[in-house]
Amino acid sequence: MSKGLKFFLIAFIITFFGVFALNAFQQNLESAFYAQISQPFQQIVKVKIPEKSQKPNLDLQVKAAISVLADSQGGEGKKVLFKKNSNEKLAIASLTKLMTANIVLENYDLSQEIKISEEVVAQEGKAGKLMAGKIFSVEYLLYPLLMESSNDAAYALANDYNGMTEEKFVELMNLKAGDLGLENTYFVNSTGLDPEQPGHSINYSTAEDLVKLTEYLLKKPLIWEILATPKFSLYGPELINTNGLLGEIPNIVGGKTGFTDQAGGCMLLVLKNKGGNSLINVILGTISPETRIEEMEKLIEWLTGQ
Repeated sequence: MSKGLKFFLIAFIITFFGVFALNAFQQNLESAFYAQISQPFQQIVKVKIPEKSQKPNLDLQVKAAISVLADSQGGEGKKVLFKKNSNEKLAIASLTKLMTANIVLENYDLSQEIKISEEVVAQEGKAGKLMAGKIFSVEYLLYPLLMESSNDAAYALANDYNGMTEEKFVELMNLKAGDLGLENTYFVNSTGLDPEQPGHSINYSTAEDLVKLTEYLLKKPLIWEILATPKFSLYGPELINTNGLLGEIPNIVGGKTGFTDQAGGCMLLVLKNKGGNSLINVILGTISPETRIEEMEKLIEWLTGQ
């Protein structure tokens, strides 16, 4: 082999292995570089984003409840914020008197006067402070009816106005319930009292139906003016509202309470939110008149996050 050829082969071998070594070094250098710049991104990926805090479950000691944010413009849009057995038919006690007041507003002359009879004051309970022989306007009788849940006032309105009878009055109540689509609501009297004989029919509704009724009644400002009145003394004896949350919870539009042995404690409360929408809250079937207030407070605190 000539000396020139040997020199060429040696030079080729050196060049080949040199290029190979250089490529290997370059690959190692690039790997190290990318490992360094990717490390911060790997750390970012590993950071856990805190989960959004969940509102705790609400355990109301009631048979049924619902809270609905209704559209202030009277539209169909409304949002259910809470519900429990909201479509269960239950006795509603004196929440009945919301429909009683509505029938009066839609069918009576509010300026007409009614004389209180002995039969009126013989009704169960002393709420309303009515006395036999006294004469009051229909409009005034709505105050003891709604503020103190007076059975006397309910009886007088349903029986002593222009030949009206309890039977006719209750028929109007049920016709109106049908007109409003209250498919699970039925009335047997104007007061909400339990039947005198066990096993007889009783006024019943559902939390959902009571929301529908309330949405309709929000168009009747006199009802809410009365329901938001803490005290009233136009004719002497002072009427005191049974709604113990007046003045305790802000933005109350009005509320109605009820209690009988069969119905337990019941309460309806309407608030106005910052957007002007109505927050309608209903609870049915607490164990006592006191616990209806406690459970309603619990519901409102849960809704507002206080």
